This record gives sequence, C-alpha cells and structure tokens, in this order.
Amino acid sequence: MILGSPVARLERAPPVIRNDEPPMTLSSSIKYLAERGIAITEISANRYVLHVEGKRSSILEEGPNGLVFSCWDCAPGPGPDDFRTAFGVLDDALLAAWYFYFGQAVGVDGWCIPLHQHPYWSLNRLAYRIANAIHLTSDQFEVMEESRQRDRMSHATAGLPPSDGRYAAALRSQFVACPSATSSDTLMLRRDLEEAYVVESRGQAA
Repeated sequence: MILGSPVARLERAPPVIRNDEPPMTLSSSIKYLAERGIAITEISANRYVLHVEGKRSSILEEGPNGLVFSCWDCAPGPGPDDFRTAFGVLDDALLAAWYFYFGQAVGVDGWCIPLHQHPYWSLNRLAYRIANAIHLTSDQFEVMEESRQRDRMSHATAGLPPSDGRYAAALRSQFVACPSATSSDTLMLRRDLEEAYVVESRGQAA
C-alpha cells in the first residue's frame, strides 16, 4: 500500500469520538453554585442574583457575547468595590463567583491582597505591579488621589457615556488599600492595576 494514499491515511487516523451532549450553559450550570452554598434567584432568562448571608449580592448573566459577573451597589456608581467583569468561558465565570464569596485575601510579597473581591485582577499582573510600586508619604498620596478624583469628576460632567465610560474612569481613579503583614505601610493599588504605591505612615521619611 502507498503510504501517502487516502486509504493509508484513513487507516492511520484516530477513531472519531462523537459527543452529542448539548453544550453547557449558565442555566444548566447555575445549580453548581447553589450546591456550594450560594443562594440563587432567577430574575430573567439567563440572569441570576447570587447571595450569601452577610455578604453583598451579585449578578451573573449570560448574553450573546459571553458571561458577565457584576456587583454594583452604588447609584449611579461605581463605588470603590463595584465591578463588572466579562468572561468568555463558563467555568471561569462560575469559579469567579464562588471565589468572590468563599475566597480569602492572599499574601503577595508581604501584602494582604483581597484578590477574591476583584475578579477582574490577574495574579501575574498584580505581582508585577507590586514589584514596581512607587514609595510615597501619606501626604503625597493624598494630594495625588485628590487630583485623580477631580479629573474623574471633570470627565463625568463633560458627558462621558453613563455606564462603561464611567466605570473605566473609576478604575483609573479609585484605589484599593492593602495592609502590610510586617509594617504600618499601606499598599495602594489602582483598580485597573496600572499603578501601585507604598504609602508610608505619617512621620516616616519619604
């Protein structure tokens, strides 16, 4: 037999495994979160409210462009802890929801980071930003933060889109405070992880 012939290639080909099971969807998979202690309330097709007693409610929804996990308490917001994160893979969205409610802060280079509360963060980018953090006094940081907030308000009054534009502006101007395990310093992470500052407690040298 000629090895390059179609018959030879067919004989060497691996068997075809047929899987006629329908693809997993949010509506068929949301039960896995309920089985793990998250209360689920369906508010419309492919849109669910998630809740655990004593913690913030969130929304997990599936649309034509993927899945969105959000937690938005402030009106109009976003507040410093509000977020809206898109996922292209169902498992990633389910894991993010579970981790949001049952995860704990992680230690990175001596800092206590609430990674579970910010599902839009990635660990590798977080580690890079911490390694390149800039040291400031508390007074220097306050001046810089106030300037960012003024810029954000000026953009808001200039007519940015009310949802995505406002959220992007908040990520550029809001910071998450992370305590140190070894000192009185505080790590301030910009919410979009484009900046990080080690803010020294008052009385220390810059």
